[in-house]
Amino acid sequence: MTVTICDPWVERMIAAGRLAPGARGLSRAEAADQYNAANALTPDDHDYLYSPGQAQETARDALSMVGIALPAGARVVLTDLVAGHCGRAYRANVGQIEAAVEEHRLTTGETISADALIAALPWD
Repeated sequence: MTVTICDPWVERMIAAGRLAPGARGLSRAEAADQYNAANALTPDDHDYLYSPGQAQETARDALSMVGIALPAGARVVLTDLVAGHCGRAYRANVGQIEAAVEEHRLTTGETISADALIAALPWD
């Protein structure tokens, strides 16, 4: 009997219908990349799929464009409360992410969908 250990995030995406069952055994980043390639999605598409790690990196990069410098290991979480540092995490409100993504576009010319990024970030 062969036992395959599946990533919980991949399983949730399969259950939600975003990933096909063939994604089992792929890393989170590989599964997201495969989904985006199969659907011809780019980061500026609202249904672009970020893996949790990709979303964190993208959020940290975008927030740095509006003067919020976070260390590489800091976790970005969304909140409806007061934004700011909380331990090793940074609580960001939706407006901050939207402004950061817009500033990223204005600075780099690269468009990122704020909706896709917000959908990928965890809530506090």
